[in-house]
Amino acid sequence: MSDRSLHAAALGLMFVAAFTADRASAYCRMSTDGSPQVGDADCIEDGALLIWNHPCLSYAVDFRGSRWFENADGTRDVATVMDLVEQSFASWENVDCENRVVGSGTPPNLIFKPSLEPSVCQRAEFNTTGNVNTIAFLDPWKDPCSDDRAYDPFAFAVTVVWHNTTTGEILDADMMINDQLASRFNAGGPYGDCPDAGCPAGSQGVPGPADLRSIVTHEAGHFIGIGHSPDQGATMFNSAERTSVDKRTLATDDINAVCDVYPPGNLDQTCDATPMGGLLLNCELTEDSEPIACDDPASPPSNGGCSAYSMTQSPTDTWALLLGALIGLTVLRRRPRRRDARS
Repeated sequence: MSDRSLHAAALGLMFVAAFTADRASAYCRMSTDGSPQVGDADCIEDGALLIWNHPCLSYAVDFRGSRWFENADGTRDVATVMDLVEQSFASWENVDCENRVVGSGTPPNLIFKPSLEPSVCQRAEFNTTGNVNTIAFLDPWKDPCSDDRAYDPFAFAVTVVWHNTTTGEILDADMMINDQLASRFNAGGPYGDCPDAGCPAGSQGVPGPADLRSIVTHEAGHFIGIGHSPDQGATMFNSAERTSVDKRTLATDDINAVCDVYPPGNLDQTCDATPMGGLLLNCELTEDSEPIACDDPASPPSNGGCSAYSMTQSPTDTWALLLGALIGLTVLRRRPRRRDARS
């Protein structure tokens, strides 16, 4: 088994003071050779543009859920988290591409199928032997496969997009969400399903809840290969007030992006959303409940990767979200060779 370099683009979100964009509104595509798009940096679409060639996609929420959602008995309320995540992804499907508005009509050629079963996977990774596009909440906020690789402490979430570095084909995407308690030194929760009027403000230096749907809707845009928009009203704009729920609803710029990248086609709900290599919900344990080492390939599915990074207080008393910093990653990990994923 030899070490291979697999390429990923990671996008996350941070708390910073909001600022004004000075460019004309136009969505941005993630690309294989684009420069890191941090803050209001220009969009560089060099190389191949990232895209799912078969945009019938599945994802699964890790069974540990989030500490910020509990049942009456104190157990984690994973069902509510799964529902909020599903609503967030559905925002990108539920648009009318003919009239470029939110609502029913002519949808983009894009379908998300949430897994009925949670994943057992807090690792952002791509395997050739089985995959799951996992959505996991991490506390501590670090790569569970590395003692010395902590994620950016000022990031809310990071979506890692594994792709073919020649063609731009997206192979896998994983969303990691910072589940720590936010402080002036790090990002995190509390999170909630805020009312339409917005989230309640914090007090005495403690932040109020951030809207989980807004965060995941933004990250779902990265999931399908869309970068940051200079349009301040767009879901894919890089910042927003913590108390805002506006990013739940796609703006015209976001609708233009999804409809141009995935124009109406022939997908329907009967499409096959199996990930590349087969669905493997458990990336941590074998079928015999033995741990899967981080430097070992996962076991193949019985019926039938590799790592990445997203708040805290801004320099002022204003809480805001920086929704993503595009980072090119080359992660070395022992995995089986894959011809179409080499750098």
